[in-house]
Amino acid sequence: MSKLRNLMAVTVLSGLSALGFAQSGRDVALYPWTFTDGNKTSRQMVVLTAKRIAENQGLHVIAQDTAYGKFDSLRPKISLDKDLPAEPDLARFARAVHAGNLIFGHVSWHTRSKWVGTGPKTISSAKVDVYVFNLKEGKVTYSKEGIEARSDEKESTLKDVAAILFTPIIPMISGGPATPREQRAVQIALGKALLDWTKMINR
Repeated sequence: MSKLRNLMAVTVLSGLSALGFAQSGRDVALYPWTFTDGNKTSRQMVVLTAKRIAENQGLHVIAQDTAYGKFDSLRPKISLDKDLPAEPDLARFARAVHAGNLIFGHVSWHTRSKWVGTGPKTISSAKVDVYVFNLKEGKVTYSKEGIEARSDEKESTLKDVAAILFTPIIPMISGGPATPREQRAVQIALGKALLDWTKMINR
């Protein structure tokens, strides 16, 4: 019986610890994101990049499958047809997923090829609108809209962006498929968009 009581006490304390961690704002959900153009792999890079940036700030990122499942199970459903969900709906989702903050937004891509010298050169541009909703304050506490980046931006201009990522930015290459260019462009754009947020939370 004493072993059972000890086990129950450990379980309760673990639960309280996890709840306290979430309420402290260190748990983050990376949803909801909406997209215009861009293929599946490029869209996945958005979440992966946001995850790396958040984790590099010492935050705990809630599993994306959990975030998707909780969002889809909410009643009444939250519409993503408008520019932004209403803040009460964001609060409802954050509570459901036990997140202190939500990082979400919209990404669009424009990819084109042009002939340079003896071969084609593919260039992709990404435009990012990113928001951070804080559950404790009940509102969006950070936003950057219309942040753009091109896949052919030079590495020398990207030191600040590279510093908040876990892994290097996808190398710049010419010719070939569009996917790596879309991925590189959105890595840079999202890094630019969240750079001031990383400074804000680390003050």
